[in-house]
Amino acid sequence: MKNSIINKDLIIQLQSIEISHSFASRYNHGISKKGNEKDTSHWNMFEPTRFVYAFFSFNMLYSVDWISKLGIESNKSPSKRTSAKDQFFDLVNFINLYSPSSFEEALSDLDVNRDMYSDVSNIKSDRNSRGKSRVMKNETISSAFLFAAKKFSTKDHLDANTHYAMLEMSYAVRNNLFHGNKKAFEMKEKGHRKRLTHYGNIILATNNSFFEVMTQNFGYNRVVDWEIDENVL
Repeated sequence: MKNSIINKDLIIQLQSIEISHSFASRYNHGISKKGNEKDTSHWNMFEPTRFVYAFFSFNMLYSVDWISKLGIESNKSPSKRTSAKDQFFDLVNFINLYSPSSFEEALSDLDVNRDMYSDVSNIKSDRNSRGKSRVMKNETISSAFLFAAKKFSTKDHLDANTHYAMLEMSYAVRNNLFHGNKKAFEMKEKGHRKRLTHYGNIILATNNSFFEVMTQNFGYNRVVDWEIDENVL
């Protein structure tokens, strides 16, 4: 396997995606009733928007076949990439190939006390999360996620399968939000908001670990504060 040096066009593409990622990870996200927009004291934190913006940048990452994009020589057969889940399965394997510990490190930076399992252990499965896990035999998406969350909270190493199980659950939650399976009042319920923080962390940690792989292996330079501020303020 041979590393490549990324070209200028790819650098611009990566910087654009990273600025979107930084908007989700570095800024507070809130809601306000109409008429109160200019009064910051009436803004309330609203975790769903953080989760949604994290997914915007994640979509831009997993939709690219990075093995082909970077011209990496690989002995594996090309992936068919026929679905979104195929695509982020490839992304997880790409990250794990170059940096098996980067996702866990990025996730622990966001969840310093590793509270994930205690906050999500009482989740109730629904139509989306009752599907069969792709990577854990005889487990549903939700039960595979809980297994992975417990490993993280007990400081057990997260491999590519547990990383994928977390993303698979986050994707099921994304489908609930985007396709109307969650009602507005549920978005404001305390337990659900705490869980959404963790689902958002999973997406942000995936994005961040990808950019670290690009930095350490392909000569990419992470965007700096002024570049982010210039684009989001």
